[in-house]
Formats: sequence, structure tokens, C-alpha cells
Amino acid sequence: MPKKNILTYGHLAEGFQAFIIKEYPELNCMFASNKEEVEKLLPNANYVAGFNFLSKKDISHLEWIHSFGAGVDSFMKLKLPEHCTITKTKGKMGQRMSEYCLTYILQDLNKTELYKINQASKTWDQIIPKTLSKQSVILFGTGNISTDIAQVLQPMVKNIVGVNTSGKNKEFFDVCLSIDKLDMGNLEANSIIINTLPATEKTLDLFNMNFFSQLENVLFINIGRGNSVNEDDLIKALDQKYLRQAILDVFKTEPLPQDSPLWEHPKCIVTPHISGITLLEDVKQSFKLAYEAIKTGEGNKLMVDTEKGY
Repeated sequence: MPKKNILTYGHLAEGFQAFIIKEYPELNCMFASNKEEVEKLLPNANYVAGFNFLSKKDISHLEWIHSFGAGVDSFMKLKLPEHCTITKTKGKMGQRMSEYCLTYILQDLNKTELYKINQASKTWDQIIPKTLSKQSVILFGTGNISTDIAQVLQPMVKNIVGVNTSGKNKEFFDVCLSIDKLDMGNLEANSIIINTLPATEKTLDLFNMNFFSQLENVLFINIGRGNSVNEDDLIKALDQKYLRQAILDVFKTEPLPQDSPLWEHPKCIVTPHISGITLLEDVKQSFKLAYEAIKTGEGNKLMVDTEKGY
């Protein structure tokens, strides 16, 4: 049987090629060092692995695309052949995103920025921090990443609510609710909302003024996708105290434009899409699982449902 050709390009591609050469001699890994080489090698590829470098290219012959990222929304914009399987990378991104969330939750509850300001002015003001054990957390999305976050937070918080399309309960969540039947007016004041939802037509501008106006003094963290947040409405929600702070790692336009008011808003923390950075070890681990499924024709949790977009 002839070797299958797998094309890789971009960030992590060189390390990935070395991994394939060592672990999978039955595959011929073609490394493209520039866009011109992508154009030259792509017609001969059976498989592709990497972040999306396929826009405006003929991919009708591809059998499998393995995304180096957990999010696959950019691949969903391609004209995908019916016979092409798409898989994604998970690895330990959920753990790192959990640590990201926990960092900013504790900073918020413990008033670390205020104490820093008081230290500079030598002000002794014993403002009592809030305890994590009395916090309610609502996670939008109950997939792999969200489940990892729930597992980390569950022992420390009051309760964890998951929001998904089915309302079906999942491990590490105290309760799960269907997004179609969600009544945010029942959410406790001073709660914490974490968004992990993918970018789909249904999540576009999901977090808008209609949503925010049902809240009171909520900490909002977005580590899902930027398309889900109406940024103008978010700023209004912060100004009107529906939200006490917004921790934003993803945006509709990235890099975030320098003229965006989010940079300078006193209640916003902006980070440059680093909460779930993909490492080569993540790619290796997920590729192994995905490749075994591809060879056996079996499904697994890394396979993307192209109709749902995740």
C-alpha cells in the first residue's frame, strides 16, 4: 500500500514533521516552509495538519484535516469535501484555560488591583476580599474545555451551572440547562460567567445588551470565540454595572485594533488570545488519538461534527 501524504505548514509544523517521521513511518510528511511550497505540495496531499492555511485553495481531494487548534471555526468557512474528516487538538489546553480563569477570578475576588493602588499611596484600607466558596459559576458550553474548567473549579465554588444545546447533565456540573430555555434573570447577582462556546451562526452576538441587561454585577470571562460578544453592548453593560469586570482573551478582530475602546476601559482586562495556547505536546497527543480513529474508522471526541461546526 502506498504511503499517505500529510502536508503541514506554519507554527509547530517543523516539530510535527519530526514527530511523524519518528512515530509514523507509514506516513510521508511534507513540510512547507512558505506559501509557495503549500501551493506546490497541496495537490499531492491526502491529509493536512496545522492551523488553517487552506483558504481559497482547492481541497476537494483531501481525506482528513487535523487542526492544531481546539477551535475549528476557520475550517468551517472552507468548502469542505463530503468525504473529508476534520479532527481537532485538545491536549492540556483545558488545564491551562482553567488556570487562566482561576487567575482572574481570584484577582477579582481578592481586590489585588485595589491593594496595588493603595500600596502606591501607602493607604491602609482593610477591604474584605470575597470568598470563592460562595461564588456561583455559569459556564456557556459543556465540551472538553469547559468540562476541564468545571472539574478544577467544582471543589472550590458554591455551584457550577453548564449551558449547552441539549440541557443534558454532564459530570462536574451541578446542573446543565438548555440555552434555548435559559432565563438569565434567575442568575444570582455577583456571579461569574465563563464563555467557552465555539464560533457558529447560533453564537454570533449571543452576549448582547438583551443578555447583559438581565445581569447584576457579574464577572464575565470570554475564552471561547470573539464572535459571540457584541463588543459595543459589552462596554455599555460595564458602564451600566450589569458587569463588574470583563476578562477578554478573544475578539471579533484579532489582533484587537488599537482604536478599540476595550484597551482603555477601566473594567476590562485584555489578553492576546493566550489562555489556551497550543503546544507541540498537545498536537502529538491529539494526533495519536485522531489517527487511530481514522485508521479504524471509529469515531472519537476529537472528530468535528461539520453540521454543528464543532
